[in-house]
Amino acid sequence: MELTNTNIRYLLTIYDLSQARLEVSSKDIAKSLDVSRASVTSMMSSLIDKRLVEKERYGKIHLTSQGRALARELAGQADRLARDLQARMELSGEEAWKAACAAVSQLPRRCFQRPMAPVPLPA
Repeated sequence: MELTNTNIRYLLTIYDLSQARLEVSSKDIAKSLDVSRASVTSMMSSLIDKRLVEKERYGKIHLTSQGRALARELAGQADRLARDLQARMELSGEEAWKAACAAVSQLPRRCFQRPMAPVPLPA
């Protein structure tokens, strides 16, 4: 399945929000990504077509089992990268996570297919 960078950003955001909340709304996603609700609605159609999310009649959004598995894999990549970024730069946990999600959505998947080797920090 071909995913765009934006598909991945939304998938990671939905996954992250669903870890803290039982239900995720388009308003939550729009606020987290700083986009309009119309943008969220449009992207939800794309993710529904790809069978990665389901949307209830009154707007609650859930990952499908396929979407959850893919998001979990991508989030693991983002978590590892976020920890590395936070250790190397003066970033908060949230800043490191957002930067890592952006990187995961932009970099080719092959970059994450083998474990990242730790790089020594400068003295």
